[in-house]
Amino acid sequence: PAPPALRFLEDPSNVTSSPGRAVRLRCRVRGEPEPPEMGWWRDGRPLELADSDQAQVPLSDHVWLGTSQLSIPAVQLSDTGRYRCWARAGGEQL
Repeated sequence: PAPPALRFLEDPSNVTSSPGRAVRLRCRVRGEPEPPEMGWWRDGRPLELADSDQAQVPLSDHVWLGTSQLSIPAVQLSDTGRYRCWARAGGEQL
């Protein structure tokens, strides 16, 4: 079988914070044959306007490293939830 087009290298685990503190969640993905598209969900819903930084770096002609970092500058109780990173490349989504 062909190797997977995507593989998580780093995915956020449990993060505990308190109101008013900053939080950064980061995930890293190895993708091929094109740069991975990445985003975030909270409680199963897309975070369309999330404050995130993303970068795609070529590791070779057809292998890419994608990094996405989600920032919450000052946590509020309304930010509580389950956050998940997603990635898409090569017709595969994780």
